[in-house]
Amino acid sequence: MKKGRWVTRTGSSTYLNEALAVWIRDVRGEFRTRYAVNAILMFAVTTLIAVSFSIGAYRIEDAQKPFLYAVLLWVIIVFSAFSGLSRSFVKEEEAGTMDVLKLSARPRAVFLGKLFFNLTLLGALELIIVPTFIMFMGYDIASTGFFLVMVITAGFGLGAGTTIVAAMITQTGARGALFSVLSFPLILPLMITAIKGCERAALGIATAGWPEVRIALAYTVIMITVSLFLFPLIWEE
Repeated sequence: MKKGRWVTRTGSSTYLNEALAVWIRDVRGEFRTRYAVNAILMFAVTTLIAVSFSIGAYRIEDAQKPFLYAVLLWVIIVFSAFSGLSRSFVKEEEAGTMDVLKLSARPRAVFLGKLFFNLTLLGALELIIVPTFIMFMGYDIASTGFFLVMVITAGFGLGAGTTIVAAMITQTGARGALFSVLSFPLILPLMITAIKGCERAALGIATAGWPEVRIALAYTVIMITVSLFLFPLIWEE
């Protein structure tokens, strides 16, 4: 392999170097095809517009808005992510580059590289959708700092959970449906935590220590740790 394109697996090569090489390769590929970005943003924007018009037709009491808006926000984020992140590993299978990737980087480095790529997509999604949702819905947030940290940490957990599921469904048929079926139960506890945290942020009830943020961080750490142990078994099948 050319050294400029892939980090070799000998010498001073590290997992981080290999992971960054995988991440850069995927980012460059996404800039050429824009498949995942288009799928995620199209779903998110369409859903957001539909939700904003639908909610606008009803009179909602102010006391109900913090919870309802938190639910709608995370439904849009989670299912938009499902529409694009399932292809993290599928595109390698379809392009016939799976074997090349296996020779170019160690399994855990591949997982980290794919995780970095999915987090990049999620970061772009949240950067666009969250401010747009707040503007369209008139979402008043009393504790902005708590809200931002909650969105970011829950985004990390969402990326970690969906990346390992994407690896598991690579060799199966009906990948899109199976990805959602497997991902939703795994992500549900995180989603509930994020909804509760965003509701508290909107109300200005920032409990000492931000327990929802700590739960999201713990979920992320556990998910990444378990995935790093399981991924080599999945990858080398």
